[in-house]
Amino acid sequence: MNPTRTDVTSRQTPLPLKRPSRAKRLWLEEKRHFKKNIAAYLFIAPLVITVALVLLYPILKSALMSVQYWKVAKPIAEGNPFVGLDNYTAAIQSGNFLKSLGITFLYIIVTVALRFLLGIGTAVLLNIPFKGRGLVRALVIIPWAVPEVVACLVFILMYDYQFGVINDLLLKLNLLANPVAFLGEADTALWAAMFVNVWKGFPFAAIMLLAGLQSISKSLYEAAEIDGASKWRQFLSITFPMLKPVSVIVFLLLIIWTIKDFGIVYVLTGGGPSRVTEILTIFIYRAGFKSFDFGLASAAGMILLAISIVFTVMYMKATKAGEMS
Repeated sequence: MNPTRTDVTSRQTPLPLKRPSRAKRLWLEEKRHFKKNIAAYLFIAPLVITVALVLLYPILKSALMSVQYWKVAKPIAEGNPFVGLDNYTAAIQSGNFLKSLGITFLYIIVTVALRFLLGIGTAVLLNIPFKGRGLVRALVIIPWAVPEVVACLVFILMYDYQFGVINDLLLKLNLLANPVAFLGEADTALWAAMFVNVWKGFPFAAIMLLAGLQSISKSLYEAAEIDGASKWRQFLSITFPMLKPVSVIVFLLLIIWTIKDFGIVYVLTGGGPSRVTEILTIFIYRAGFKSFDFGLASAAGMILLAISIVFTVMYMKATKAGEMS
């Protein structure tokens, strides 16, 4: 019996195989990748779980409390009911919150700018060869290594109205007619706290920028000298552009750390006098542990977290751009 025409055609042209969808292919690829690296995932699992418990749980709990009634001093029969954005509205409409936010931004702008400028100046000086450079580099680290509380207690003594060395020195130099209570007067308290922050924080910027300076090839400076470029022109045309990746990272790190600063200002002034040094972290502390309004404190904390996340994302992008370059 001869095969029919249809049977011959079906044997010559097999049916095309059905390809899995793109989503399924990606899922299969991820599954294969997971099986291949399952040992590595098991090793980092304890760390991931610990971080989730230590970091994520408090953040999620605070986010939940920010939309609930949590006035411990004024308990209600419903407990902690959902209040929507009332706590955020109360924070934004609070004059003290907006005042704290303004003080925080001023505190960040002044201290970060001064720490960065002082840091880059110190890094340039420490990059110049001279006798005893290693010892000077070690001494520069000291302010950064001193604990915050210890540094603040020393500065409280130095700022003292009657016996402080700063008042004594300024009076002898005829820069002051009368002693000043630096931490007790509204005009000087915030600036006095900023000075301590700058003194304590500039060594970090200096060391980071010094590491960046040492990575710049000396042949660039030699070529610039042959072309007759001055030291200032070399700094503008070689040092500053080559330091840009490190500078961006240092700048953003200083901002992120300053946003959450609490200890220096609180130990020096406690947020006073008349709340002129009440940065946002101190406002949150007072709302939570002085007024016992944890809903308001959590809402203010979430706003502070959002500001921090903005700069953290910028830092991560800057870091990734630096790695790619």
